[in-house]
Amino acid sequence: MLVVGYGISGKSCFVFLRHKGMNVFAYDDTNGNIPNRVTELPGNVDLVVKSPSIPIMEHNRHPVIKQAYDKHIPVLSTFDIFRIYNPNAKIIAVTGTNGKSTTTALICHILQKSGISAEMGGNIGVSYFDMPKADWYVLEMSSYELASSQYLDFEMACILNIEPDHLGFHENFENYVAAKHRALDNAKLRFISHEDTATLDKYASQNNVITISNENIPSADIYVRKNAILNNLTERIAIDLSGFTNLPGKHNHQNIEFAYAICKQFGLPSREIINHIRSFMPLPHRLNITRHIKNVTFVNDSKATNPGSSARALATFAGRNIFWLVGGRSKKVDPMIYIKDYIAEVQKVYLFGESMDEFDAIFKGIKTTVRCETMEKALQMAYRDAKQAQQGGVVLLSPMCASFDQFKSFEQRGDEFVRMVRELE
Repeated sequence: MLVVGYGISGKSCFVFLRHKGMNVFAYDDTNGNIPNRVTELPGNVDLVVKSPSIPIMEHNRHPVIKQAYDKHIPVLSTFDIFRIYNPNAKIIAVTGTNGKSTTTALICHILQKSGISAEMGGNIGVSYFDMPKADWYVLEMSSYELASSQYLDFEMACILNIEPDHLGFHENFENYVAAKHRALDNAKLRFISHEDTATLDKYASQNNVITISNENIPSADIYVRKNAILNNLTERIAIDLSGFTNLPGKHNHQNIEFAYAICKQFGLPSREIINHIRSFMPLPHRLNITRHIKNVTFVNDSKATNPGSSARALATFAGRNIFWLVGGRSKKVDPMIYIKDYIAEVQKVYLFGESMDEFDAIFKGIKTTVRCETMEKALQMAYRDAKQAQQGGVVLLSPMCASFDQFKSFEQRGDEFVRMVRELE
């Protein structure tokens, strides 16, 4: 057996299979310090297990995966291995372009606080094989894992939203959407967004589908009116959204709606769900207010790796002067489609990383840009300008890009931002 990719998921799967007594080899393009390492497909391998980010599509298929296909060797995902060894596991699958991690963590938090045996894992950073045993598993499912898994089987699944992302992996948006839809195709009960038209058109008329709207759409099963969630399934006001200061912004209201709708399936009273939402601690690097210096607020939104996510950040701080830090490895998606309604309050855009030329050209004639090369310089320049603004403002790291040009991960990028902010005078 061969595990391809020795990151968090691959390493955990490798260790799990070894403990099961399997003869397992490991392959990784960059990590040479791994046990039982091979540099090519061994001749005696009868099964290949791929880590989520290892490409499998025809346009970018990893050479080792291609060799396995050519030799008719089965290729499974790490999720497939988890499912094979846990055939009776009850799983809630959470996917979407933005908001997956927060919604996954929020659902698990509510269930645990309500006394229900639940654990979370998957793309949120906890390997399937490192989760403690539980009655329910809340899994953040990436499009990578959904596209390459053969043993998908969920009690419930939700798609929060679908916007262009990871197109290099999937080749085009249609393939990306199809990968996300596999979560619903393999679930007993499905939760979809009324605003996600591609998903709504396909699933709204099917059985066992609950529609959720972040707008005042009374035709949806659950929707928002005057800052309150209305539940058509019970015809009562369920949640007053104004009280959740720990989860600011309209995008978080959508995360709350989905978590509420899913947790209601366990028969939990709305009041109990509300109390547990209020006690939820937001995940790091997602619109976290890092520091206030007089009338300047610093916000770490390093997890915003695509324009849709950054648009949500800009909307959250509407009405304030925004000094916006943008940069990294571009997703090659036109940001103006998403941010056009929120760009007015951006005072300047501070560019860093390998995407500087691309975004400099995009914002030309729309907003003043400052080419900074590094995030540290971008922070310093933004702070200088924010201090001089009459009403202060928000220094916002919401980069719209992956981190891999200058950082190992969005977590490292966010941690560095926090450190730099703390060291400011």
